[in-house]
Amino acid sequence: MIVIGGGINGTSTAQSLAAAGYTCLLVDKGDFGSGASARSARMLHPGLRYFEARNPVAHFGLHPGRLRDALRGAREAMQSVSEHLKDAGERIWPYRMCFPVYKGDAFKSWHVSAGIKLLEWLGDGSVPFDYERIRSDYEAKIPFIGDLRDVNSLEAIACYNEFKFDWPERFCIDMALDAERNGAVVVNHCQARLGARGADGSWAVSLADPNQPALESAVVTGRLVANMAGAWIDRVAPPSEPQNRCIQGTKGIHIVVEMPETYRGFGIASLNSLGEPHYVLPLHKTLYSIGVTETLFEGDPGEVTASDEEIDFLIAETNHLLPGRRLTRKDVLRSWAGVRPLTYSATAPKGSRARVLHDLEAKGYPGVLALTGGPIMTHRSAGRLVREAVAARLQPSRPQGKLNTAPFAFSESANSPPFLEDEPDVRIADLEVAVTAEHARSLDDVLFRRTGLAWRRALTDEDVDRAAEIVGPHLGWSPGDRAEAVAAFLRLQESTFRRPQG
Repeated sequence: MIVIGGGINGTSTAQSLAAAGYTCLLVDKGDFGSGASARSARMLHPGLRYFEARNPVAHFGLHPGRLRDALRGAREAMQSVSEHLKDAGERIWPYRMCFPVYKGDAFKSWHVSAGIKLLEWLGDGSVPFDYERIRSDYEAKIPFIGDLRDVNSLEAIACYNEFKFDWPERFCIDMALDAERNGAVVVNHCQARLGARGADGSWAVSLADPNQPALESAVVTGRLVANMAGAWIDRVAPPSEPQNRCIQGTKGIHIVVEMPETYRGFGIASLNSLGEPHYVLPLHKTLYSIGVTETLFEGDPGEVTASDEEIDFLIAETNHLLPGRRLTRKDVLRSWAGVRPLTYSATAPKGSRARVLHDLEAKGYPGVLALTGGPIMTHRSAGRLVREAVAARLQPSRPQGKLNTAPFAFSESANSPPFLEDEPDVRIADLEVAVTAEHARSLDDVLFRRTGLAWRRALTDEDVDRAAEIVGPHLGWSPGDRAEAVAAFLRLQESTFRRPQG
C-alpha cells in the first residue's frame, strides 16, 4: 500500500493502515505537514462554520443538498473535537468565541443558537460549549466591547467554546512516526510519480530526490495507492478531461497582529461583506491571526502568498468589525496563505466542502483512491475512512499493531537548556531529536514543524544561525552548508510570512 502525500490526512491514513497490519509506504515531496495542513486557520472548530451563511434559512431551505452536506460535515467535526478533547492534552486548547449580531442583519443570533443545538444533537455530549446569548450588560462579560462598532445596535453577542490546534504540523509528524513504529516506511523530501499499472494490477511509483535530480529514481510497486496529496492530487493523477478533476483549490490568507490583554482567551467570529466567515483568533501569547479569504486558485500551491490587496481586505473587514483597533498595514506583523483542496463541483464555483473519497477507476486509475475536501480537524476519521476502503479490497499482511494518539511533549531534560529564553519549553535537545529521530533534514523542518518556533515569532539571524550550529553536525553540514541553510531559512521565513509594503 502506497500513500502519496504526508499532510494531516495522508499521515493519518498511513498511521491507520500501519496499525491495522498493512505493509505501507508514506511519501511526501516535501516535509510531513509542510503543505496545506500548515497553512490553515489552525482551528479545531466543532462545525458551526458549516451553518454560517448570510441568510441560512434561504441558503439551506432552498438547497436541501447544502443542508445534507453541512450536517455531515458538522457531525464529523463534532466527532473530531470529542476525540481530541479526550486524548490530545495541551496540543488542543479552548478559547471563548464571541459572535456579535446586529439588529437588521439577515443573520440572527437565534441562528447561532440553532446551530449550537444542532451540534449538540450531532455530538455525544462530551463537547462543553457553555453557550450563552448575551443581550445586555456587555461590559461585564466582553472585556474588549469598546472596540466593537455601534454597540447600541447589537441584537446580541453569542458566546461559546471553540478549540485550537497548537500546531497541526506536529500532528503530522507524530502520526508519521507512529506509522513507522507500526512498520510503515516513511520518506519525506521525496517526489513520487504515479507510473504504469502492471499486468498483476500493481501500480509502479517512481521516487526521486527533488534536491538531487542527478540521482537515479527508484521504483516501488503497490496493489493500491492512496493519493492524499491535497492540493496536488490532480498533479499526481492527472485527469484525462478537465471535468474529471478532483480538486478545486481556493486560496485563503491570514494576517497576524498583536492585540491588547483584554482579548486574551477570546476569539471573534463574524461574516464579512461577502457573507463569508471572518475570524479574529488567538495564536500565541498576545498574537492573533485574522482571516480568512476565499478566492479561486489554479496556480502552484507551493508558491502561494498573501498579496497586499488581500491583506488590505482583511484590515478593512477587521476595522469594520472592530473600529476601535484602527488597524493599518504597519500593525501587520506577518501574513500567511494556503490553498484548500476542496472537492471539485460543476455546480459550486468555489468547490464543495463535502469530504469525498474518490475511487479513480472511472477516471483511468483502478486501484487508486483520493481524498478531497478533508479539513485538518477531521483527519482521524479520514484515516479510518481510507482504511475501511482498503480493507474492502486488500487483506493486511502483518499482525495488527496499536495506534498511538498520545500527545507530543517537549523534552523536560534538566541537562538541556532552552533554545530561546522567551520560549523555555523548547530545549536544545528537542532540536537534536528532530534531526536524529524525526526525519528532519532542514532548518525549516526543525523550526517550522518539529518545534513550531517559527510560528511563535520571527526568528532572528542569530536564532537561526544558532539552530544551524546545533543541528549541523548531526546532518553532516560543512561551514558552507550551514551558511547556505541559514540563508535559505531566512528567505523562506520572509516569503512565508511576508509583511505588506508600506
